[in-house]
Amino acid sequence: MPRLCMLLVLSCMWMTACTGGEPSSSPTTISVADWSKVGKMETYAYYADRGSIRKADETVTMSDLFDYKTAQAEGGIPVLSKITVREYDCQNQKSQAVKTTWYADHMGSGAAGRTVGATGQLVTSASGTATAALMTIACGR
Repeated sequence: MPRLCMLLVLSCMWMTACTGGEPSSSPTTISVADWSKVGKMETYAYYADRGSIRKADETVTMSDLFDYKTAQAEGGIPVLSKITVREYDCQNQKSQAVKTTWYADHMGSGAAGRTVGATGQLVTSASGTATAALMTIACGR
């Protein structure tokens, strides 16, 4: 019996160490990103996860989050946010979404809805857009 108790205590300590001792705020949130607000438009605010930046020559990937003020229809379901992993060609000032997932709640939380992959086409971002502002952060310019 003492061995069983010791095993239980050690298991709890190990689980606490692995999770940082903090309970998950939402079991359906897949991102542990540290979102930094970049800007806002009339219908949404947008954020960058600077910790997700990965560089390979002139190509950079970074995650971004769009948080909508009101529910948007995506794939027939209402969503309040989306997280995108975006690839940037810093030299040519072009980008493409690699993966986008829409969420039922704000800040990438709640049930994940529709997910789409890369378009296969890098496009130029117009000046003054959210994507252009995010590119500036990703490319370090």
